[in-house]
Amino acid sequence: MNDSFRTTDKIVAQCSRDNKDVHLNLSQMKLFASGYSSNVYSGVAKTDSSHEMNIVIKKTWKSCWFREELEILRSLGKFQHKNVAQLLYSYTKEHKARVCLSLIFEYEPQNLYQFLKENNRRLDILEVKLITWQLFRGQYHIQKSNICHRDIKPQNLLYNADTGHLKICDFGFAQILNATTPLPSYHVARYYRPPELLLGSKFHSCNVDVWSCGCVFAELLKGRVFLAGNSTTNQAELIFDALGCPTEEDLTAMQVNNTTYQEIKTGYKPDPARRTLHFSFMYEQSDNTQMDRRTFVHNNKINEREMRESVDLLRQILVYNPERRLSGIDLLTHEYFDDLFFSNSMRSNGRVLCLTLEDFQAVETGDETVSQESTV
Repeated sequence: MNDSFRTTDKIVAQCSRDNKDVHLNLSQMKLFASGYSSNVYSGVAKTDSSHEMNIVIKKTWKSCWFREELEILRSLGKFQHKNVAQLLYSYTKEHKARVCLSLIFEYEPQNLYQFLKENNRRLDILEVKLITWQLFRGQYHIQKSNICHRDIKPQNLLYNADTGHLKICDFGFAQILNATTPLPSYHVARYYRPPELLLGSKFHSCNVDVWSCGCVFAELLKGRVFLAGNSTTNQAELIFDALGCPTEEDLTAMQVNNTTYQEIKTGYKPDPARRTLHFSFMYEQSDNTQMDRRTFVHNNKINEREMRESVDLLRQILVYNPERRLSGIDLLTHEYFDDLFFSNSMRSNGRVLCLTLEDFQAVETGDETVSQESTV
């Protein structure tokens, strides 16, 4: 984009809360991250009242997809949910008959992928629970608005290592779902893609995000990508190995493309050793499982009892039938997460948990929570 290397700029942006124009002075701008369809820049924003804050700006060429992203972000912004990244401002600029759309968010220095890498992908069980609970809470809030994120993965989860606060970000592939409108099945990063999309379903629900969240949960436990297929077909085959082949009832519930399923099923050769079946390799470690890339558990900070309890919950999330995936209030109030609210647990960095009993009670009563974070 033509202004991508400008370190300062003066703009008129629309505030996401009331859609009013705001004059902003941008400074110290630099490239923060780049992707297939957009670039992200970090810097400082200053208002006419001299209020300053660190921000990031996502810039992309305007299209129907990004108009929908803006609509989704504005809709979610009305609630200012603690576990969903908040859009602060938006603005557009024309460049030779093309329009660049820019979205301004509050700056967060790190995502979950980077946090895992810094910690050698080894987290204790309390950290895993803290991250997982907030992830499913944010997902549940998004789902209640009939919004499907369709790209849940560690790179799209902002994580404050100091406080333990997590936010879901990057709604570039999100969609407001309509049950009667067919959608492309090629969505969600492969490792986190649910079986209904791998098998060609054109009518999916927000429960595709539940599967993705479950894969992130499993990755935190394992210390590696949970199901790392090398192609779409192989990803489906790995799921068959872990769950068994889907039943007719499962196929109907997932609304799969029968041609796609038969093609994959015909070429599928089950693992004769049944190494990943029911995820028991996560706690029944042996020399054979530790030598296998698929079953090697890298995270040695979780003991066998903790892993068994975790896998028991995971088995209720990663199931074929989208409507039977454990999520929402049933998951968030599950006893597995009691340590986060009913004990004096301390994080390994010596900090208290960012969650309180009020968070638990808010979920029980519908979770119409509003964050207290500052905005410009």
